[in-house]
Parts: sequence; structure tokens; C-alpha cells
Amino acid sequence: MKTHILLFFLFLSAIGFSQDTSKEVPANLVKIFLGETVAFKKATVQFLKVAEDSRCPLDTTCIWEGQAVVLVGVTETGKETEQVALRFGKTKNQSVFSSEGYSLKGMSLSPYPGSVNKDILDYVLFVSEEGN
Repeated sequence: MKTHILLFFLFLSAIGFSQDTSKEVPANLVKIFLGETVAFKKATVQFLKVAEDSRCPLDTTCIWEGQAVVLVGVTETGKETEQVALRFGKTKNQSVFSSEGYSLKGMSLSPYPGSVNKDILDYVLFVSEEGN
């Protein structure tokens, strides 16, 4: 009986330590719809277009996972607009803008393609704002 109780507690301990509870949560996550412009503290970001979306549809099996390429226009206060290309696939958290302890990062592009909904036009870019 003691052996069963000991094994039970070892099992519970293994389950408790195997849980990954640390997740990086962005300070401020903002949705930007295709064609929309959002003003942040130190820059304005316009979601210009989805140049490529070759991500493997969720309900299929692919040899290559693919990628999505998004173009955004970034305007720092008092400066000219710069075009920035963000790539989503293996690469995550793309830098959109950075300045003295402040940054904007592209986190993800939604919706993720499926074989049924191939012609989606309602793209949403998620951008995190971090810093002062």
C-alpha cells in the first residue's frame, strides 16, 4: 500500500513539473485590419497588403509549412513613411518599429488558411506594443 501511495505522489509530482506555465504575454496586443491605420505612442502603422500567403492549410498535410508576407507602412512621428515586410511562418515576433526602449512587433496574421476557405479577404494583423 505504501508503494502505491509513493508512486501516486511521484506521478502527481511529474505531472506538476511537466506543465509549462511560463508564457510570454505582450504588454499590449492590437488588431489591425487590412487597409486600416493605427496610431501607437511613437509611430503609426498601416496594414497595406498581404503580399503572399502560402501557409499550409490547417486541414491538410504539406511538405513545406509555407509563409505569409505582409507589408505595413510605418510612420515615426515627424518622419517619412517606411514600408516594412513581415514574414510569418517559422519566424515569429517580427520587428515593425523600434526606438529607445519602445518597440512594435508583428505577432501573427489571421485567419490561418484552410482548404475550404482559400479566398479569405478579411485579414487581421496582430501587433504588440512594448516599452515606454
